[in-house]
Amino acid sequence: MKTKPAARHVRRWVRRASTHHEDAWRERLAFLGTGLVSLARPGGKMIRLEAYGREVILRRLTRDFGGKIESFDAAKIAQRANAPRRPLQFASNLGVIDAHGRWPSARSKPRILLRIAGAMAFGTGEHATTAACLRLLRRTAAAPEPGWTALDIGTGSGILAIAAEKLGATRVDAFDYDPRALPAARANLRRNRCSRITLTRRDLLTWHPNRRYSVVMANVFSEILCTAASQIVATLRPKACLILSGILRGLETETLSSFTARGLQLEASTRRGKWVTLLLRAPGR
Repeated sequence: MKTKPAARHVRRWVRRASTHHEDAWRERLAFLGTGLVSLARPGGKMIRLEAYGREVILRRLTRDFGGKIESFDAAKIAQRANAPRRPLQFASNLGVIDAHGRWPSARSKPRILLRIAGAMAFGTGEHATTAACLRLLRRTAAAPEPGWTALDIGTGSGILAIAAEKLGATRVDAFDYDPRALPAARANLRRNRCSRITLTRRDLLTWHPNRRYSVVMANVFSEILCTAASQIVATLRPKACLILSGILRGLETETLSSFTARGLQLEASTRRGKWVTLLLRAPGR
């Protein structure tokens, strides 16, 4: 007999805003990092902003920006997030299914099949930014340097870090600032039998990197990418690849300039809906 998950009440700040002002709100609330969520219906005129963090932060948001603080049952949301999802295929050798899913017998099974449960963490493959990162990572890993390593900034569910290991990275470091993401990512690492990934909690904006990598992935808000450009570039080996996503179209030029000004060259870009993903290359010796 299945038992219902125990209720776990969490507080969040919510506010509705016009879709025309979404970029402005993201800039205004960039300090929240991965604690900010923007929800919208296709073709809708309004967005719902949600912020997660300490009570003092939520109260500050209410004081400065209006909106309200509400409680919700995190266990119920996690249960819905883990509901069966359709299998996703990004190439002949890379696919994603949910934690307990099966690949359709009528379709050729990819050589690499990731099992990802979202829970309260971002990144199950459906979102345009995650999908674009996976495709560019696969492209990058097709002709890697021997013994290549990877860094996943803002790992969320851990999907990009897991994909990097399965595509051949000899070492993968991954971190996220959101404490809810870490248990979900660890569970996905175990689910996919990963052994070369180191997962930690870090704040990108205060982080001082001490290692360099062959491939670096950062799927976070564009405002944070611009602010942390120096730290991110410092993680790149000569000729390393950098995959950036979470970039709104209106902020593409600004984000790209933050990195080309530091010597990187644009190799490819993809656009899907309002989101942009960039592939850049570090200069070589």
